[in-house]
Amino acid sequence: MYNAGASRTSGAHRSCQKDPVPHRDLPHPRLEIDRQRAEFADAAVEDRFNRHHLPERSAQLKISLLFCAAFYVAFGATDVATLGPTTTAGVMIALRVLVALIAGAGLLAITRRPESVRVAVLAACNVEIVGLAVFMVLCWYQPAAMTWNVMSQALILMAIYVNIPNRFIYAVWIACGSSAVFCVMLFVQGSLRMDDQVALVLLLMLGNTLGYIGARRFHLAQREQFRSAILLEQLADRDPLTGCFNRRVLQRGLLDAELARARRYGTALSVILCDIDHFKRINDTHGHAAGDHVLHEFGGLLLAMTRETVDSVVRYGGEEFLMVLPETDLDGAHALAERIRHAFGSTGSAVELGQFVTATASFGIAAVPALDPDAPDRPDMLVEAADAQLYAAKRGGRNCVRGVAVTAAPVRSTA
Repeated sequence: MYNAGASRTSGAHRSCQKDPVPHRDLPHPRLEIDRQRAEFADAAVEDRFNRHHLPERSAQLKISLLFCAAFYVAFGATDVATLGPTTTAGVMIALRVLVALIAGAGLLAITRRPESVRVAVLAACNVEIVGLAVFMVLCWYQPAAMTWNVMSQALILMAIYVNIPNRFIYAVWIACGSSAVFCVMLFVQGSLRMDDQVALVLLLMLGNTLGYIGARRFHLAQREQFRSAILLEQLADRDPLTGCFNRRVLQRGLLDAELARARRYGTALSVILCDIDHFKRINDTHGHAAGDHVLHEFGGLLLAMTRETVDSVVRYGGEEFLMVLPETDLDGAHALAERIRHAFGSTGSAVELGQFVTATASFGIAAVPALDPDAPDRPDMLVEAADAQLYAAKRGGRNCVRGVAVTAAPVRSTA
């Protein structure tokens, strides 16, 4: 890995020298799905998935919370019908109102923090846990209605698994935990015959099983669909021959964003435009298959020598490649270009059995110094400056590196 210095450096550089590096596999996000947890194994990919679906899930969660709050309070009428206008019935209605208030607080939190996945998950968990705890109290004081309460518990389980958006693993723990507590309460109260108790326990087990299967299938299907979308996006953004980005990524604003970031934070930014020397001669002499192999090797070398997830390597066109190097000054970019030039020029590409092709490359660098008040505001200025330096290297004999510091003022060209 090269030293990406951030010091303020200006002026032009030129050199011609040689140094091999190993090849590295192309970077890909880990898209494996943990089928037990029904989540992506990579936490970063799971977070990306959750943020992608957050607006839709938040909207569904808001509706679910309103629905739960309204029906929880409405079913207070059954408390009065069962117990009459007693103090116990009043306490139960107050507990139902408490659940509605917690649901309202969750709704308010989601509305105020629409960008937070954590707030949405906490709101769902809090309502489920408090709602189930209150439901246990209600059932304890209404043993005569235990059969109906078990049916209600089964419906609540389905809502937890399917209707209230939450992490799958949390839904499983909350649903199974509440079911276990409910079963213990059935046997402790002893208000039903043993055969009825066993039947009701089996009913709760059935509710959990069906809910688990349905929720797991839904969570996995969503992630499979998201993974397919990511893979399609990668295919659209990557050059299939070299594995580097294609120009579509530039058109979507890659360099614009990096230049804006460099201007905002006062950091250095460099771009390197590189070109394989006499590439047409390779195609004419050894065939296009050999030329493709050389391109593949060169693209792999560029990826191997740049920082994964920080730098970007773009196949700019034909045998030309553009490297975008954030927080890298002219000296750091120059050192990197030299190392790539040395490695590429000193190792041949095996195009056929026992046949090697040796090629060289030329490099043009354009760098924005750190803390430069005159940093350019247009990315095309950087690319044009790097292109001019590349052609200067070509005119200077090829297999060279040339670079220049770029500001909003006219570019200071290499002597």
